[in-house]
Formats: sequence, C-alpha cells, structure tokens
Amino acid sequence: MQGRMFDHIQSLDKSRSNWKIKARLTRFWPTFSPETAAIKGFNLILLDDDVYPDNWRAIDKEVAEGKVYVLENFQVRETIGKLKPVSTRLCIRLLSSNVIEAVEDDVMIPKHKFEFMDMGDLLDECQRLTENQNPEFAYDVIGVVEHFKKVKKVQTKYGERDQSRFIFSDGSLKFKVTLWGDLASSVSESFKPDLEKPVIGILTSAKLSTFREEHQIGALPSTKIFFILDIDSVAEFRERLIEEGYKPPEDSDEGTSEPPLSLVIEKTSFKDLIENSVTYRDKRTVIVKFLITKIEDEDNLWFNSCVSCQAEVEKVDKKFKCPECKRSFGYAEKRFRIVALADDSTLVTNVILMDRFVKRVAGTTVANILSEIKKDSSVPVLSTLFQTIIGKDVTVFIKLTDATVAGDSNLYNIVDICDSPTDEVAIVQASPSNTSASFTMDGALADIELFQTLGSSQSVTKKIKMEGTKE
Repeated sequence: MQGRMFDHIQSLDKSRSNWKIKARLTRFWPTFSPETAAIKGFNLILLDDDVYPDNWRAIDKEVAEGKVYVLENFQVRETIGKLKPVSTRLCIRLLSSNVIEAVEDDVMIPKHKFEFMDMGDLLDECQRLTENQNPEFAYDVIGVVEHFKKVKKVQTKYGERDQSRFIFSDGSLKFKVTLWGDLASSVSESFKPDLEKPVIGILTSAKLSTFREEHQIGALPSTKIFFILDIDSVAEFRERLIEEGYKPPEDSDEGTSEPPLSLVIEKTSFKDLIENSVTYRDKRTVIVKFLITKIEDEDNLWFNSCVSCQAEVEKVDKKFKCPECKRSFGYAEKRFRIVALADDSTLVTNVILMDRFVKRVAGTTVANILSEIKKDSSVPVLSTLFQTIIGKDVTVFIKLTDATVAGDSNLYNIVDICDSPTDEVAIVQASPSNTSASFTMDGALADIELFQTLGSSQSVTKKIKMEGTKE
C-alpha cells in the first residue's frame, strides 16, 4: 500500500531526513538574484493525496508542472517571511544530491488544491492590514472576471512593461486586478473569446493592497491564474451566481473594454483652490504642480502618531493616547509633518508635507534620522533632508480638508507625489470655474492666525488653521 511505501506530506517534520514522498508538482517558479537578476534557484509547490507544502529553496532539476515525482532523503525546515503561498509553516529543502524521480501519473493525487477566502473576508483583511503590512499567508480567491483588458505595453519608471487588467467580482463586491510582465502576457493569451460565460477565474497565492482607498488584488512570483477550471468549486460558484440573478456587464465579454475609473482627480492651481474653494466640496483629492522654495519651521518636522489609525497622539502618564480610536499605547510612531512654502506660479502658499510624501522624496524615515543623530550628532542629517526637499519641482496629490474647502484655511496637506504614468492616467485638466469669488480676509475666525507670506510678489494672505492634518 502507498501508506507503507511513501510518507504523507502532512506527516513531515524536522526530526529526520530519510523521507520519501510521492507528490504532484502543482506550481513551479524561479527565484532571481536582486543584484544580478540571474536565476539563483527554483520554488515549487507539491501536492499529494493528503495535503501540500511549499519549497523555498534552490533546486537544479528538470521538472514540469502537473507531473508526479518521487522525492527522497530531503530536509524539512521552517518557513520564513510573509505571504507564504500555502498555509503551512514547513518547507522541503531540496539539494542537487536529493533523489527526484518522475513517475507515472497517479489519479489519487489531485491536480489542484485551493484554500479560498471569501471576498467579504478579503475586504475585512484590507481594512485590517495597515500600510505596507503583509499577512503570513497569501490568498486563494475565486470570482467572475469582468472588463478584461488584453495585454498592452505601458511605459513605467522601470521601462516599458506588459500590462493586463480586469475586475474580479463575487457578484456584489469588486476588486481591481492589474498584472505585469510575463504573467500579464500569459494570462491575456489564455483569456479566449470562446470561454464559457460568465468567465470564472481562480487567483492563487495572491496579495491584497489598497491604493487611494481602492482595494486591489495583486500578484506575487508564486501567483497563478486559472480560467474555467474543471473542478467542483468553479461549478458551484457558477450555480450560485445564476441563482442570485447575476448578469455580466455588457462589455465584459469582448476583452477590450476599460473599467471605468472609480476616481477622477483634477489638476488645478493654488489660485483656483483659494478663489473657488467651494467648488471643490466633492473633490477631496486634487493634483497641483509646484516648486518647494522653503522649509518654514525647521524645528518641528514630525509628530507622534497612533500606530493603529495614524492620527496624532498625546503623551499622558507615560502612555500615548489616541483621540480618534480611543486607545492607549506604550509607544508611538514618529511621522513626518513639515510646513513648507510652495510656489505654483499662480500663488505662493504654505503646504504641509505629510509623511508618505517626505519618505518618497527624501528616501528616509523619521526613525532613520533620529538613529543617525544618535550615532553621531555632528552629522548634518537635517541639512541633508532639507537639501533633498528645497528646490524640488513636484506634482503632488493634495487632500482637501473641511477647512480648506470652506475657505477657512489655505494650508494644504500634501499626501503623496505623482510620479508615474499610472498616476497620470487619472488626471484631467480642471476647467475654469464659472463662479469665481475673490478671496479676502473678511469673515476670518478669531482663532485663526493671519499672516503675510514673504518672498514673492504674488504671495497671498493666508488663513492658517492647524486642523485636519491627519494623513
């Protein structure tokens, strides 16, 4: 019997190395050196008739996805890192000395195994994960493919790359999916016009991200995408869609339509923001291009923020208390908040350079700066920071607050830099407003400081209100 001849993958542990398993190779992808881009090894996912593990180590063998192999005398190690492609904490370490033999197909070993997460739970995951945080395991997702966009060449800061896009839905919730490189090309080629409609897809070992409040599913090196796979899960998903009365979008079958942009961001100027502030009531994110001419307050460059919601916190009794999420922490994250002078050729005004913008422009963090100062206080760390910011001509995203829209404040929050063709797609030139009310100081609130910005004949008197600076 097989139980006597082979070990089950589920039984593997680190206690010995004389293992012998029979398994199907379900996925296979290379690992590249970040320095030379040369292949330094291969990764594979194995599946037997019980359960499957993943392998993160190097292997130099001729193998192919879908075939069955016998592997002998290998080591078992604990996995490291995040976004593991399968939900096991053990991996097989294969060396060139290990025995790997291709054998005849075994119908007892499934061709695929997935651990699907419901899209509703994915939405909860997006809200749970903070910026740049990754979970321990990647996600398997099943859904219907809408608005499939065939592969095209896109110019990026890394050069010209292949890109393919589509919407992934469960009939109610929707996630945008953008693929790049070889994966985009292969997926686009496999998306045929004669696929059964609606097209049910499976994304394996995927990741989640949130960009400008839009939830997206992204690909990893281990990601693979299947269309209309002949398994029970696909049939059951299709039946559920039919029972719920799902109707695919009219243009989703052609593979040529572009998903409608969920957000149109206008490119405008400081002058228009000030003179026509009320017209931006429903446009809380805009784009402005300007020159940073000065750091206004060189002594206040960062603040203590909540580790959960990133709001500013106050230290009380040796703890940091967050007024937004009503929680207390033993520590706080230090985030940039720099008041600078900006000139967009229409007006000169003050802006607040928020943490994400400063980190991307300066290439450092508050923690790194404090660490360098602690090591050697004579090193001009802050001077170097100022040099990377002052004199820089930037196109940025401004997040408008209630105060700026109401005309009570002209202190604008710079939340990110617009520096890629992908960002530019969302930009449309703002049309001049028909209702142009002149900006005056009449009606300024008593608790708002008024001052004149120096340094330009087109400077504007600004009403500064240090509220709503949460990024």
